Amino acid sequence: MLLSGANAVVYGAGGVVGSAVASALARGGARVHLVGRSRTRLDAVVRRITDLGGQAEAQVLDVLDEVDVDEYVDVVAACSGSIDISVDLVGPTPVAEQTHRRVDYTELAELEGPVLGALRSHFITARAAARHMMCQHSGIILVPHRAAVTAGLDGASLAAALLDRLAVQLAAQLAASGVTVRAVDLEQAAGGDAADVGRRVVDAVTGGDPTLAAV
Repeated sequence: MLLSGANAVVYGAGGVVGSAVASALARGGARVHLVGRSRTRLDAVVRRITDLGGQAEAQVLDVLDEVDVDEYVDVVAACSGSIDISVDLVGPTPVAEQTHRRVDYTELAELEGPVLGALRSHFITARAAARHMMCQHSGIILVPHRAAVTAGLDGASLAAALLDRLAVQLAAQLAASGVTVRAVDLEQAAGGDAADVGRRVVDAVTGGDPTLAAV
């Protein structure tokens, strides 16, 4: 996909990784619609992007609220003309401290909370984008791939496995409509920086073709 002129919605854009992803897409020529829960952080990302000549705007939103997400994406599509890229960065990250968690010391809520939260967030945002992309017969939905790092019980690792499966199912269902769904590694490598994640997202959108993005 050509990034120049594309409309990208980035959820969780106020964080370190989210801001790097939004900045990378903006440098490639996309108009970036930033979504998060902190107005201060979102506005700071918008300023960084616009100071470098990019296009960005922000909206404070709870991605777990399907009505608000649907309405927001509808407005973006109506005002901007399309929804071309949807990236949801919201979700739990497995932590090494949970490696030795035992079943007899684990509460059900510790496992189901991250799983249900991840499913709700990523299904809601993917569905909102898919409704417009199916009509356009084009678009890319990126679902995060996060490797499980624990050997014990860990709700975040279960959530990561669920998102991998969700990406497979969405890809199979939406392919006939011209919509692409890709799982992309959004983990920040040890010793690396968030900009590496931004480049991975751009590669996922453009298929790794440098002529499609000026990043």
